[in-house]
Amino acid sequence: MLKKIFLIISLPVLFIAGCTDKFDEINKDPNNPVSVETGYLLTYAEKTTMDNLRDAWFAGRGTQLLCQHWSQNNYPDEDRYLIRTTTIQNAWRAFYRVAANLQQIIKMNTDEATKADARASGPNEHQIAVAMILKAYIMSIITDTWGDVPYSECFNPDIRQPKYDPQSEIYPQLIKELKDAAAMIDPANGDLTKGDIIYGGDVAKWKKFANTLRLRLALRMSKKDPAPLNEVKALPLSSFFQSNADNAKFAYLAASPNEGPVYRAFFVDNRNDFTITKPFVELLAGRNDSLNVTKINPFAGIEDPRLSIWAYKIGGKWIGMPYGMDDATTKAFAPNTCNYKNNPSVVHQPDFAYTFMDYAEFCFIMSEVNGWNQTWYVNGIRASMEDWGVDNADITAYLAAVPAANQENVLTQKYIALYMQPEQAWFEYRRTGFPKTLIKPGEITHKQGTTNIIFTPIVDGVTDIPNRMWYPVEEQGVNKPGYEGAVAAQGPDDLMTKVWWQK
Repeated sequence: MLKKIFLIISLPVLFIAGCTDKFDEINKDPNNPVSVETGYLLTYAEKTTMDNLRDAWFAGRGTQLLCQHWSQNNYPDEDRYLIRTTTIQNAWRAFYRVAANLQQIIKMNTDEATKADARASGPNEHQIAVAMILKAYIMSIITDTWGDVPYSECFNPDIRQPKYDPQSEIYPQLIKELKDAAAMIDPANGDLTKGDIIYGGDVAKWKKFANTLRLRLALRMSKKDPAPLNEVKALPLSSFFQSNADNAKFAYLAASPNEGPVYRAFFVDNRNDFTITKPFVELLAGRNDSLNVTKINPFAGIEDPRLSIWAYKIGGKWIGMPYGMDDATTKAFAPNTCNYKNNPSVVHQPDFAYTFMDYAEFCFIMSEVNGWNQTWYVNGIRASMEDWGVDNADITAYLAAVPAANQENVLTQKYIALYMQPEQAWFEYRRTGFPKTLIKPGEITHKQGTTNIIFTPIVDGVTDIPNRMWYPVEEQGVNKPGYEGAVAAQGPDDLMTKVWWQK
């Protein structure tokens, strides 16, 4: 399916244009959707979601930096929180375009005029359920990135300026939709037959994904309302991911133009802008921060075997890029850090499989909701390491040395396991405050000779890891009433304004 031409779907309706010398074709109503198999729309939605979540912009110059898994090794303004307006605008457009395509799948499988033809891609109710699950997934990322956002009115083509819904209303709706989607799925009624790259059409796995994602969102909002969490965690364990075999992943192809976004950034677009950060390397290497002595590594003295999969030694040493230095200092230090253009890691391979959600995260959630349970904690570490290909002997040795489960240990291991899911690592830091090893404004990021280099954001007023991104500048023009209503309700349109579940 990836080898097919991807159809570009415009928000809010499908519009395919072409050149022709036939007047009857030129004279077709451009606002009237052309029939496209829903399987193609699903492939487009899955791929476009991951293309934009893990690309060199929203991830590379956004969430990978905000969670401090990566740093830039030149032009590091975004490390210091000056995120480009085009990065924000393009991600907003792309995510809403995906959601609109998923809504189109739901519509085509619901309307009497189209549902019979739509069955060519699988049972109507299962296509609707899968589209609902993916739409809840992408909408959760949109609202967790910006806070109050358009939702209830944004798929109505007759509404040109949709209202911004409060996140307090969006979250319960997403959880309801995931619950409804899971209830719609009965594997006995048949799998999807076209379009699904994530699970190959296996609706039993989609049902588990719906419940596991519902658990994630219920936990994230639990300080505001614990009822959704209490309800979902009462489901049988068989309702959720049970092993890495259930992981929701999108595997790219080795052939152009369908390579993964990190590979394309480095080897197609010929960029070599990103490397692993010093805080992340120090955490994995089991070393304390020698410059900020109050920062204690909970796994001090224990080297994580995933480090050798994600990085390599320079001069016999593990070295990461100090986070958030100015451009000149960063460029001068860059030769000392991992150059992934010359030594690509597994994530830089063209056919790398990118994760939507995995069993390791489920295990850490279960540890948390069961009072920092030791068994689930160990299961989460093992699941992550197995998924990354760590040898069993190394996993066993690490688990024998790692300290017991508690709040910091579980949540720090969860942060590590969320490598290459940077938006989730950033969201979870905002929810929990872990790990404690991240460099914050005003702290020492590097020592050059006898001079301490302090992490100083370019953006005024930022005193911690940002809580959200700015709204797209375009919204202030095209949807001024919605934008102004959101700012009045949520707070200033700046990086430190907390979203609903953080307050």
